[in-house]
Amino acid sequence: MGARMRAEINKKEGVVSIVPETVEDLWHTYKLITPGAVVKSHSTRKYKPPGSNREERISVSVALEVEKCELHKDSGRLRATGKIIEIRPEDIAPVGAHHTVEIGIGEQVRIIKAWKEFELDMLRNAVKASKRSLVSIVLVDYENALFASLKQYGVEFGLELHNTAAKKDKNIDTGKFFSEIASEMEKIEGTIILGGPGFAKENLYAYLKNEKPAIARRVKVVAASNSERSGVYELLKSDEMHRIMEEEQMHTVFRDIERFLGSVGRGDGLAAYGKDELIKAAECGAIGVLVILDTSLWGDESYERLLELVKERGGEIRIVPAESQAAEQVKAFGGAIALLRYKMQ
Repeated sequence: MGARMRAEINKKEGVVSIVPETVEDLWHTYKLITPGAVVKSHSTRKYKPPGSNREERISVSVALEVEKCELHKDSGRLRATGKIIEIRPEDIAPVGAHHTVEIGIGEQVRIIKAWKEFELDMLRNAVKASKRSLVSIVLVDYENALFASLKQYGVEFGLELHNTAAKKDKNIDTGKFFSEIASEMEKIEGTIILGGPGFAKENLYAYLKNEKPAIARRVKVVAASNSERSGVYELLKSDEMHRIMEEEQMHTVFRDIERFLGSVGRGDGLAAYGKDELIKAAECGAIGVLVILDTSLWGDESYERLLELVKERGGEIRIVPAESQAAEQVKAFGGAIALLRYKMQ
């Protein structure tokens, strides 16, 4: 079991302290470091001592007013750039100079700003998600295996394996191929969804039960029409996956979007979109589920008010990352959609 994201919230002082433990945790942290926020962390800076011709890299404690924040998932680093408002030792750089702080996995960062309630909710949900097992998907047939992970920010595709056996032997000589797949599955933490067409998935599962029982205990076998990327998206919408992954927010979002699109297509009046229509529905307590892009929230007080109304009246709120696969469909309807409890007049 790996380490989990840690966060401390001091609402009175406007200070949140976060220690990310995975790339996904870094992504959540990145979402919360908005322009104008103050970031405090340890860093290093080049410094030329008086009378010396050589620069040295000095460890510093620094506070920046953030102008830009970038996440580099490949290197597992978050970079926040801005103007120095405080630095220790003081003689290393003047206040107002630009500096970049890098935050990696296991490194603490403090974020100071006027926190909005939805941002604190996002952080609380991220901490809860970090404590749950990761869900991974492996789709197989006798020729290929595709690995994917369901993250808070959407589907992340990983390794693809190919069976090197002769074509006529692919569905007979599976031992080496299944061994390769099992070796990769050993590296996965948490629940593994195993799917694909035909009998390959059942045969792989039988192999795991005999050879790798510890993996097999974490595997759930499901049907899928193919072992390609489209098969992953197909799985996310299936009733079978819904029963297995009902706690996974991104899966729930995909299901809500499908319900919304179905309602719009039928014209049954149980779907709403557009800022004015959504606020009207929220004021009446008609919204059962609100799905909204995170980018719609920052800087738009009317959408913040919409969240408050939905929350006050017992509705469910799904905040969708703008870079996720689900975002495009929500964006097409203005950045926010809702499923209604009843038809509005």
